[in-house]
Amino acid sequence: MDHSPSFHALEARDGVFLSPAHPSLRPLAWTRKVCLVLAGAVLLIAAEGHIYGISRLYAPSGQSALSLPTLLAGACALAATLLQRPLQRSDPRETLVWLLVIAVCGLTGLGYWAGLDVGAGRMGGNTAASFVLLAGGQLCYRRLPKSSFGQSLMALGLPFVAAIGYLNDARLLFGEMSLSTSAMLLALGIANVARHARRSLLRPLVSDSGSGRVVRGILLAWLALVALQAVAARFIPEPWLATSSVAVMALDALTMLAVILFLGMKYDASATRLRLTEWRLYNAALRDPSTGMRWRASAELYSATFGPIMSHGLILIEIEGIAEVARHSGSEAAERMLRRVSAALQRALSPEELLCREEDLSLLLMARGCSLESLGERAAQLCATVGELRDPEQDMRRIRLLAAAVMARRGDADPAPSIVRARKALRTAQAEGDRGVVLCAAA
Repeated sequence: MDHSPSFHALEARDGVFLSPAHPSLRPLAWTRKVCLVLAGAVLLIAAEGHIYGISRLYAPSGQSALSLPTLLAGACALAATLLQRPLQRSDPRETLVWLLVIAVCGLTGLGYWAGLDVGAGRMGGNTAASFVLLAGGQLCYRRLPKSSFGQSLMALGLPFVAAIGYLNDARLLFGEMSLSTSAMLLALGIANVARHARRSLLRPLVSDSGSGRVVRGILLAWLALVALQAVAARFIPEPWLATSSVAVMALDALTMLAVILFLGMKYDASATRLRLTEWRLYNAALRDPSTGMRWRASAELYSATFGPIMSHGLILIEIEGIAEVARHSGSEAAERMLRRVSAALQRALSPEELLCREEDLSLLLMARGCSLESLGERAAQLCATVGELRDPEQDMRRIRLLAAAVMARRGDADPAPSIVRARKALRTAQAEGDRGVVLCAAA
């Protein structure tokens, strides 16, 4: 049995179900490394700008600059992020560095209140709040999970708003946060949010499932809309600017409506599948009080489980003359005969086979991983096994079975079409006087 982490779909081997593997975090690890390199590069460039007096290195756009306190807090945050251990709470060293980040922000604010400025630029309130949220989220990691996740996401909010402000030339959105500071905080925020990748809200971003691919596509489309809005704000001529802004807003609204409808459709489909699965499980748990066998609902669940992943078939089994026994001797005599046959078949079943009671005093045997020929041979073996039985209420006559073996279509998750074909084949064989096992090829 292979339990390696390489399988990517629900499989059944030797009667054991292997659940899907956890999504690979390798792309996320590379994203985290890229973000850390980007944050380190921004801090290094800003430090060189302060050392050599080149303002464009720490203030690439507008008057706001990446100040020395911001540089110190960013360097400490980068060091603390590098000290992180996967899926473990912060150790004393990391805790101390994060507390130093909070202390730098607090002391800088007190210094500004006292009228002290250090170097070019200032650490704005939005920058300080982002650093405090970032540090608080990591200090709470594995201690207060919900608080940690919430603070980590909120730490991305103000830098993102600032970046949108720079893209759209809106001073009120970024205030005293420079473009370099916004990029650095976004990179650090993404690198730290990566620790929460397996939470329900972020799991689709790393999942290899269909929903994960859809969510990533929606995210890319959203980023494209943000870029389109920035292009419209900066490069479209002034007479057309108002019209273009309205057009982009209308496109945003339509896109949001489409996403809402799509997510609602997916949720409703998922809820419907869950209700159907619960109903199938409830019906499959019921047993026939007369024979103790499962009903046809178990066969439907069997097909729904194995149909999409492997070949499977069924054998429709009828007892010859049981209808006449029910008419002449009553239904109780027919039930006793059915119980005798079902008990004999249950003893002869293999672990991967399932015997259910079908309508009209017939039986249904489900089998997987077989071919039509092997299914026919198995039907002949079962008929021979029951053929050794005798009915004491019918002058010790041998009990004979009529069987039709049918292979389901590949991927067919409903046994109903196969049962209809098997019953039709049995009626045709009886009309022609054939008493052997009938084989039905897949339709």
